[in-house]
Amino acid sequence: MALDMARYDELRRAPKTARAAGKYFGIGLALAVDPSVSNMGYVATALDPQFRAKPEYLPKSGATESATVKVDPLGRVIAILGTTPQGQGHQTIVSQIIADELGLKPQDITVVDEMDTFTRVWSISSGTYSSRFGSVGTSAAALAARKLRAKLVEYAAHLMDVPANDVEFNDGAVRLKRGKGPSYTVKDLAGRAHWNTESLPDGMEPGLQATAVFGFTVAKAVDAEDRVNSSNTYGFIAEVMAVEVDPDTAQITIVRYVTVHDAGTIINPMIVEGQIYGGALHGLGGALYEELRYDDDGQFLTGSFMDYLVPTASEAPTIEIAHLSSPSPLTTLGSKGLGESSSMTVPAVIANAVSDALTPLGVRITELPMTPDRLWRSIREAREKKDS
Repeated sequence: MALDMARYDELRRAPKTARAAGKYFGIGLALAVDPSVSNMGYVATALDPQFRAKPEYLPKSGATESATVKVDPLGRVIAILGTTPQGQGHQTIVSQIIADELGLKPQDITVVDEMDTFTRVWSISSGTYSSRFGSVGTSAAALAARKLRAKLVEYAAHLMDVPANDVEFNDGAVRLKRGKGPSYTVKDLAGRAHWNTESLPDGMEPGLQATAVFGFTVAKAVDAEDRVNSSNTYGFIAEVMAVEVDPDTAQITIVRYVTVHDAGTIINPMIVEGQIYGGALHGLGGALYEELRYDDDGQFLTGSFMDYLVPTASEAPTIEIAHLSSPSPLTTLGSKGLGESSSMTVPAVIANAVSDALTPLGVRITELPMTPDRLWRSIREAREKKDS
């Protein structure tokens, strides 16, 4: 798909035109497996197998996350997470998921995404890292919403004096599947449950809330041969990039950049696109600009953003993004992680493209970042060697 989107056959004919204009043209490809949701078991690989074999050793494993969904007396739905996002859009995504599960609108859901180990349901693997929220956090939120929905259905069926199988939850209310009868909205059920606990079925816990802790059964401990499945979902990336390199200034211009991802079920396309752009820009920073540089005396030379360059909006290329979807069989919604995505592939794809462009000079990129001065020196040295 990436090759088709990039019109690869057409790109292969471009080098002659570019060289006629005094520039070098190259195409790079990169493929990656995108692992997410770390298995806590991998930390034990730092321990000697003989130590792990001792009877008193406590094995390490697991990858879990929790979420709580509740309805207050006014019918407001509140989701409480055990994660602390740094701009990944957890509130947007969870409000969307719970709204879908309860037949409401996302703006009807209040999401609390602050982490407090004193008040939250959490485990040693809780948190926002390893591109994990899109898989394990969303799974916990969806499961909690489904638990709450099942309770609402059971409660409404009791109020109607019919079996739970005779009613359905649809468009934010519980109704009879067939025939006419009363219907109960989430707000109506909340008022009744909070104000009149006598109306609840025998054995039903008072209050309208549900907590779910989602975990992966494949997140096992390190085995005796030091092997471990370090992640729990695996996405895939294919990228094509075409560049022009100015032989006099060593300036790299990205002519085309195509990236295709398989992150399973896409929950929010706009957030996904933002994650891909963010990852790609981080990758470009590492490939072209960012470097911790020291002089011969060990003096740090890049201690401020005057010297430590990072890409800005001016350096951001246009990215053509597409998706394939092979849903994960392990997560509630079939989603996989995506957060770091193109930060892995961009350094490889642009290095391959520049190497391809400079093939006539015999220049091969073996070190990053490709800063303008470093690339310019490589081009000059290649020319001098060729002339001699």
